[in-house]
Amino acid sequence: MESKVITMKTLVLVSHPKATASATQTFLKTSADYLDDVTWRSIDDLYSATQINIVDEQKRLRAFDRIIFQFPMYWYTSPASLKQYMDDVFTRKFIVAKHWLKNKELGLVITLGDSLADFQAGGREQFTISELMKPFEAFANKAGMVYLKSFIIDQFGYLDVLKKQELLVSYLQYLSAPMPLSLEKREKWLITRLKQLEAGKTAQQRELLDLIIDSIDSRQDQIDDLKLNIKMIRDQEE
Repeated sequence: MESKVITMKTLVLVSHPKATASATQTFLKTSADYLDDVTWRSIDDLYSATQINIVDEQKRLRAFDRIIFQFPMYWYTSPASLKQYMDDVFTRKFIVAKHWLKNKELGLVITLGDSLADFQAGGREQFTISELMKPFEAFANKAGMVYLKSFIIDQFGYLDVLKKQELLVSYLQYLSAPMPLSLEKREKWLITRLKQLEAGKTAQQRELLDLIIDSIDSRQDQIDDLKLNIKMIRDQEE
């Protein structure tokens, strides 16, 4: 069974005053480097290097299908550089009059020093992340964008190797896989990425990757058969 995945171009806009000194951001940057269709851009570097060119930034945004705001949460919101970028680049003409971001996807990758479990009604922080990020959701709504469920990374420094491996895969899927991410879409995305990894590998390595791909394909066939059987049973009941 041939698996096809619609690829999309993703722009990751990182708002972090000391991103290069952050273990979390370094890990995420290294992870994103695996994907050719993902562009990583530091907002803080952009403002420190030169005067920002609004027109160029707007043209760049229009070239992507999915836009990610990535930041550590500072006092229940993003660092100041992201707010500055939004104020400068997302003009009313660009967002409302021209609708240049309409139907594009907007996602948030948020890193927390505290436990995610603290952010709930009755928890230590009292409010959920979704509640705290409402301004971004309102912006997406105004721009006509598809607002994705936020990707939260809490207490990265406490993660063991296995958890970091799981985080890597989940993060790459958040950047490039079709959303919402069903089991079928997840497996198709994984097969596509594995096939891309085969380039430049030894015959033995390619053979191993092919075995993994065949295993995933076989499991997907079983799922498709199960769906068909369930449909037949439901049709008979009706």
